[in-house]
Amino acid sequence: MKIAKTKIVARYNETDKMGIVHHSQYINWFEVARTDWVRQIGLSYRKIEEEGLMMPVLGVEVHYHSPAYYDDTVVVETSLASYDSIKMSFTYKIFRESDRKLLVDGKSTHCWTDLSIRPVSIRRTYPKLHAIIVEAAGLD
Repeated sequence: MKIAKTKIVARYNETDKMGIVHHSQYINWFEVARTDWVRQIGLSYRKIEEEGLMMPVLGVEVHYHSPAYYDDTVVVETSLASYDSIKMSFTYKIFRESDRKLLVDGKSTHCWTDLSIRPVSIRRTYPKLHAIIVEAAGLD
């Protein structure tokens, strides 16, 4: 299974008055890491959208363990948890790089759609894309 590792440095505008990363930023970091996972398996969101596909979010779960602070470098580990050619779920673990402390973990679920937001089976309509995802996820 492909686990993408994405480094992010906590910026000042992502923190609250105490220098702690605001809870909402972790979902943004999930998206940055998911986009990086897609890039690391040889695809790009831009190319996917040019093919007439989108991956809207169906749900997000976030579990907070410890805060990140301004200027911390974090590593987001992203992997594909499930895929059935219509829906995909990703898992995320965010660690502080300096001490490998788990800060946040979570999951996001997405659905493949056309530009009219109608669900699409990638297996049938985009078999090459389906094959790339299956290989990257270690699914057969």
